[in-house]
Amino acid sequence: MDLGRYTDFLLVLGVYILCLFMRADASQDPIVTTSKGKVRGFRKNVDGKQVDVYYGIPFAKPPLGNLRFRHPQPNDPWSGIFNATVKPNSCMQGFDKIFKNFSGENVWHANTPRSEDCLYLNVYVPKVKKPIKNKAVFVWIYGGGFYSGTSTLDIYDPSYLVLLNDVIVVSIQYRVSVLGFLALGIPEAPGNAGMFDQLMGLDWIQREIRNFGGNPRNVTLFGESAGAASVAFHLVSPLSRSKFDRAILQSGSLTCPWAVISREEAFRRSKVLAEKFKCSPVDTAWDIYKCLKAQPAKDFPDYVWYVVEGISQFPFVLIVDGTFLVETPEISLATQNFKRVPLLVGSNKNEGTYFLAYFRKDIFDIETNALISKEIFRILSDTLIEYYPQYPTKLNSFGRDAVLYQYTNWENPDDKISNRNKLDQLVTDYNFLCQVNQLAEAYSNAGEKVYYYYFTQIPSQSPWPKWVGAYHAAEIEYIFGSPVDRSKNFLDNEVELSKKMMRFWTNYAKTGDPNKNWGEQNLQEWPVHTAAQKEYLYLNADNVHNLLTGKGLRAKECAFWKEYLPRLVAATLDISEAEKQWKMQFAEYSQKYIVDWRHQFENFVKNHEKRMANCKNDS
Repeated sequence: MDLGRYTDFLLVLGVYILCLFMRADASQDPIVTTSKGKVRGFRKNVDGKQVDVYYGIPFAKPPLGNLRFRHPQPNDPWSGIFNATVKPNSCMQGFDKIFKNFSGENVWHANTPRSEDCLYLNVYVPKVKKPIKNKAVFVWIYGGGFYSGTSTLDIYDPSYLVLLNDVIVVSIQYRVSVLGFLALGIPEAPGNAGMFDQLMGLDWIQREIRNFGGNPRNVTLFGESAGAASVAFHLVSPLSRSKFDRAILQSGSLTCPWAVISREEAFRRSKVLAEKFKCSPVDTAWDIYKCLKAQPAKDFPDYVWYVVEGISQFPFVLIVDGTFLVETPEISLATQNFKRVPLLVGSNKNEGTYFLAYFRKDIFDIETNALISKEIFRILSDTLIEYYPQYPTKLNSFGRDAVLYQYTNWENPDDKISNRNKLDQLVTDYNFLCQVNQLAEAYSNAGEKVYYYYFTQIPSQSPWPKWVGAYHAAEIEYIFGSPVDRSKNFLDNEVELSKKMMRFWTNYAKTGDPNKNWGEQNLQEWPVHTAAQKEYLYLNADNVHNLLTGKGLRAKECAFWKEYLPRLVAATLDISEAEKQWKMQFAEYSQKYIVDWRHQFENFVKNHEKRMANCKNDS
């Protein structure tokens, strides 16, 4: 045999052997039968253990053509075996492009093709020697301001959470931005389509999860930021309440000022978007619908940001549509019109830094310490809360002065580090923490158990500068077990913190109490959050073996946002400019001359008493 033929023979033999190995591997792939057809996943090795992964199972028809903007429709059955071994498309969205090639930003970029054909879900099931049926089920709902996000991100890989705690995790894709939340009040664009995507995903879980070993009567929703807000909306929606059993909310709630807008504001934003596409006329809902339906989906991300401005304002979000949401979030909480379950909720210490860095990159420079002068502090305190209580209503001068007064470091207003931290606290309190506090208080007042965490850990492997702190979404990798992966070089105490957080989360999912798990020793560390004491648990690696607790997390600041400022705005809402000027001058005059006033008043009292005494003597 000559050398050429021998080489060809070896090549063919190698390919043949490789195919045999591939077929052998494929024979080990898990196959599950669902009501729509069979799906084939794959078996993933993680630290010597295995998890069965099913990517991209369809749960609705692709929302293409005439289905764009509409509520989702049930998908059709398929023949053969569906290949669930490839991550699904991400729903159409743009990329944040504030920083150039920065890993702290890139981690959130969609990592699969972006498409309107995106209504798929993923299932992760632990492979164990003695499989237990009726496993507790987590449902992950991603954040992203309702304008971005995808379940396929590497940071959302739940393999360690699944394997170390014997639970199933399902993650759902839902439409975002204008494709998911265009609200024109017509059947073709009714609004809240992205929430109905989530609902249809929950329906799939109720119908199919037993086939994967899960318990449809032990389903816990958990999400972060807009994902947490989504969880909160499911707590109040009459359409959702029977589809899950428990809820975890990380850094978000239904009263977040960026989560819901009025129908009128939704129409205004839609009209502005249509005008950006140079459509005419755009006077009616039908005009706008025809315009936007005709546009390529890939063009929307470049235009949606023209409809809104300001920090933590997102282009297309929820409305009270009378179907999914039947009333405003504030009414739902005030009347206790929500699903009665124990809650696990919390916030991060520095939610605001992430948004400040994006809002004013020139000032909050990630290459420096972002020191803020007294003058810049005053300007930013105005612009950060320019819109109140909701966009596009602007906060009046009395309200802006009150915010400035509340967050100024009066002991040293020239302290540039303190000024930066105070601006972070302002954004954190208003947009996230105080909204979570309000939900926790409502549930506590309703007699439900609430477990509140305060995440203060700065990730050792964070690409962000130290001043960013325990930033928005920093807790996610600990909950999904990323520090347990030794190749990522987290500190030993961070590994322990991650394991403890996963244990808390899964204990809660299984029993409703993060301290308890059936047949295991209780953790007995996390106190119940009561309306009176407002107890909470610090999550920090420095004290991982003896976690600290606190009471009344930023209660004073939240009282300012929830009690004082609304009353101040209401009292000064409709006064004339002349009256405003008089009140401001009066306030300045009263402060400047208060000592003289007191002196004059004391003299008046003395003279009055003297005159009264003289009158008595004369009589």
